[in-house]
Amino acid sequence: MTVVDSSSNAVQAIVLGVVWIVVIVGVRFALRFAFVRYERRLAEHDPAVAARRRTTFSFLLRVAIALVVLIGAWSVLSVFPATQEVAHAFLASSAVLALIAGLALTTPLGNLGSGVLLAFTQPVRLGDRISVGEHTGVVESISLSYTSLVTDEGRHIFVPNQTMVSTMLVNRSVGDPRRVISIRLPVAIDASIGDARRLALEAAQATGPVALKVQIAEITEKTVWLEVGGFAPAGVDLADLSTGIREGALGALAKAKLLPT
Repeated sequence: MTVVDSSSNAVQAIVLGVVWIVVIVGVRFALRFAFVRYERRLAEHDPAVAARRRTTFSFLLRVAIALVVLIGAWSVLSVFPATQEVAHAFLASSAVLALIAGLALTTPLGNLGSGVLLAFTQPVRLGDRISVGEHTGVVESISLSYTSLVTDEGRHIFVPNQTMVSTMLVNRSVGDPRRVISIRLPVAIDASIGDARRLALEAAQATGPVALKVQIAEITEKTVWLEVGGFAPAGVDLADLSTGIREGALGALAKAKLLPT
């Protein structure tokens, strides 16, 4: 290959790259614009169906963009003869194809298949509050590999799609959407536990109309740990509510000199 041919191929690859970038941006914009209009009309008649469609579309949009990117990358790389030779040798090997099929079940490619299952079977939807293992949060997105949850503390948890499909999860937005409150409070070992429970409950209930109870969670050498537990309505800011309960209860216990020293 001459220097002129190499330069010509490089220019062609750059032009193709720019064209494909425009195509990718255009496809993404067109699909999102079309779905927003469709979802708006659908939500007027059936909001539940619109929510299901939103979850499916969010995932399929990522798949479509990924496919367009792969096709574009292949189109650009195929300009160079060396790339074409490698590709032909790669596709001609049946052993390699079999290896790819096997890896799809046990590697990140398996997350893509699991993502497809999540998008269509929809045990969870965008905006649902779920528990997976020890993590609880709101489903923010379902990508090609991970499902993103946002916890009450604002942390982002990324759960592999395979885990979402293969393990038990609890969808708290189906049925009872209330969220669990659990706050531990220290009390001196020689203090009156009955008084401590009463004061903690009174202070906790003063924060709002939330059904709470106070129980003994643990007893150590110098401390009795009380647990304030209950359920918060779905629309309540759980972090603010928990902070208010903790501050009020600790203040009441400190005033009564029931905290450990």
